[in-house]
Amino acid sequence: PHYCTPINSVLGDTDNNTAPSQGHKHYMYVVVFMSCPLSTLRSLKHLHWLIIYELLFLVLFCESFPTSSPEKYMSLRGASYFARYLTFANKRRPAMSFSSSVIDEQKKRKFVLNMSTSCDSSTPFKPLVIIIGGPTGVGKSSVSARLCSIELATEIVNKHRKNNGVDTNISNNVRGHIISADSVQAYQGVQIGANKPTSKEREETPHHLIDIVDSDSVCQYNAAEWMHDAMYVLYNLTNIDNDVSDDDELLDHESKVRKSRIDSFLLQSKGDNDQVLPVVVGGTMMYLQWLVHGKPDAMKPSQEAIEKAENTVRKFQNQGDECGWDAAVQHVSSLGTIFSDRILKLPGRDWYRLRRTLEVAYTLSNDSEKEKKSKELFNGQREGGLHESSTYDVRCFFLCPDDRMAHTEIVDSRCEDMLSAGLLKETAELYVSGQLPDQGQQARAIGYRQTLAYLKRKNFSPRDNVEFEAYLDEFKTATRRYAKKQMQWFRKDDTFVFIPVPLTEPSESRVDTVANYIKHYCTMSRTDFEQELIPMPKGNKKIKGESGISLDDMSLSIRIKYVNEQQGKNMKFYQGKRHKLFQGSHEYEEVLKEADACTVKIH
Repeated sequence: PHYCTPINSVLGDTDNNTAPSQGHKHYMYVVVFMSCPLSTLRSLKHLHWLIIYELLFLVLFCESFPTSSPEKYMSLRGASYFARYLTFANKRRPAMSFSSSVIDEQKKRKFVLNMSTSCDSSTPFKPLVIIIGGPTGVGKSSVSARLCSIELATEIVNKHRKNNGVDTNISNNVRGHIISADSVQAYQGVQIGANKPTSKEREETPHHLIDIVDSDSVCQYNAAEWMHDAMYVLYNLTNIDNDVSDDDELLDHESKVRKSRIDSFLLQSKGDNDQVLPVVVGGTMMYLQWLVHGKPDAMKPSQEAIEKAENTVRKFQNQGDECGWDAAVQHVSSLGTIFSDRILKLPGRDWYRLRRTLEVAYTLSNDSEKEKKSKELFNGQREGGLHESSTYDVRCFFLCPDDRMAHTEIVDSRCEDMLSAGLLKETAELYVSGQLPDQGQQARAIGYRQTLAYLKRKNFSPRDNVEFEAYLDEFKTATRRYAKKQMQWFRKDDTFVFIPVPLTEPSESRVDTVANYIKHYCTMSRTDFEQELIPMPKGNKKIKGESGISLDDMSLSIRIKYVNEQQGKNMKFYQGKRHKLFQGSHEYEEVLKEADACTVKIH
């Protein structure tokens, strides 16, 4: 009956601040080992081998654990929590200790609270994290803001706990926080082209990882840095002990500034809410892939290789989209078989991945172990993603338009709206003031890249309708291609549930419909949710009547993926049109007048 240690014996008396009893520590180890998940077992690497031998001996002679008195004994569920706590609390310590100096008063109380709400299950409860992707213009921001409202966030969190083994409503005051997964919104200065939330929207809903990088920065704020920052914010919002921390003395200047801004907003956004529901939202595919699936196997390129790759890609892009791409592929293929195979697998004209491949190739070009390291590249292994997290219940969604033709019209109209809102003026002012450097990541973003090329064109002449029309067409085409690429990318990712976005509904009703879909999937049990993630059998993508399966037999997510892919076959018949900026309209004349003024300013 003593194999399972009373809580007080391990933690001490939290009210009287007494030290834990040392007489039960080995028995506590037994409970931890017998009940914690394998990932936690691997983390308990600081135990002395002698203690491990003692544990094995004790486990062999343990016949049972008394769990009939949960108020007196620590349940197996609680042991798992305690194991996880020890993993963090004793990191970098030579051995585990149950002294009161390690388990401070605040953490003891926090631990006992977790125990009291979760002693009825054999596996640790995982806080919910929502991740939302989607093509540009589908309404990700509006849906995310709706999910973050106190009313809906509280309902989602409480139902999620109840349907996942914790029959307790911990709060009536849960607030959602948005973590931006947008590579352009991270930069200060840019606004219209980055489609940042307005000041009012940011007051209503806290937005993290926006405006954290200097506007004049030419350093690449890459997926690895964003993933680190996103995990740091996530752990802080959910009060989870973690090792995502930095030694400020080892950080470069830009990283220190970025961390300072992140910490400042974390402190500023702390309200009186009992709990936070994190909602990660954005359209930058690489960011979401890193966060969900982990860091890839690619090596870190040298600064010299980064600059050389950037110049090489720019040279090919100047040759034109099609001819330049073909020449670039030929160049990459000449650098080795591993790089040739890599580039031929890219979907479409993916200049970003081509440049990343070049960076790795150039980094290895002067390496004495080039052949050996090349064979270790691109093996598909990733690590550290939230999808396999033992800490969070991560539920990923992709907002998919139910009508691709209608969505493409929305994308076209949105591009015109951005010009009417002052994209030309914003771009010119940022460029002249040095806040949109040519080498900067934000200057290469869709919208800013086309606008800069138009404003910096040679042989400028006032009221040049031909040049303006060509610029507008190029802007729209690039945006449409990006939206298409986003849908192609996520259709291949079986961790995202596709949610239909009914574009024919009014905006408010559409947002509520999509938010309710997500609420439904977030509040079901994890087992039921994973049924939605089962992919369609490979090689069986035909519907009934063609020796295939029925759409009715598929999950909603698979049906939406299937329909989206089929609709794509008709997109070649799409005919773009002007919605507001057509010749002769007042809006057109105003934008053309602004374009001339901005061109003069740039020159």
